[in-house]
Amino acid sequence: MIALSKPETFKVSGPVCVVKGKEVIDFLKKIERVIRGGVFIAFFVMIVAVLVQVVARTFMDQAPLWTEEASRVSLLFIMSLGVGASFLSGDLVNVDLALMVMPPGVRRVFELFSTLLVSLFSFMLVPGAWDFTVSGSWQTSPILGVQMQYVFASMLIFSVLLGVFGIVKFIRILKHVPLNQPTSH
Repeated sequence: MIALSKPETFKVSGPVCVVKGKEVIDFLKKIERVIRGGVFIAFFVMIVAVLVQVVARTFMDQAPLWTEEASRVSLLFIMSLGVGASFLSGDLVNVDLALMVMPPGVRRVFELFSTLLVSLFSFMLVPGAWDFTVSGSWQTSPILGVQMQYVFASMLIFSVLLGVFGIVKFIRILKHVPLNQPTSH
């Protein structure tokens, strides 16, 4: 879950543009609920497709063709929707051996730097992901008959969410909000 520090007021450039921290937190929590719902739907589609494929391969001569394509598309959306929240919560695979031996202050600097790099790189991917998404408007998936721009949009979603949640994580590190720290196993 997204947990930022106590509500505060952030001033954004402009004459009278003030955003309350609680409003931002509430907005991010709503986004997270939508993302979790999307991941749930994508998982459900993948489970159904794989289950149909397994049952069909067991009891039929040939499995329906749509099952393989549906499972691949749903896997793309599971990844693209889940990556930002996973990055924020520290659930992504991380090589943290070096971080474990660093003093907390040095660890914080490295976490800030790496989080900023991930966010910047993600936002750098957005124009290419947009072009990739648009290029799918003249293509159709062979089995499902879906315009590929909807499938290719998963890369755009991936880039945007990873960048946005990276910025949230960066702010959390700056404000000393506790994060999932590496632990020795």
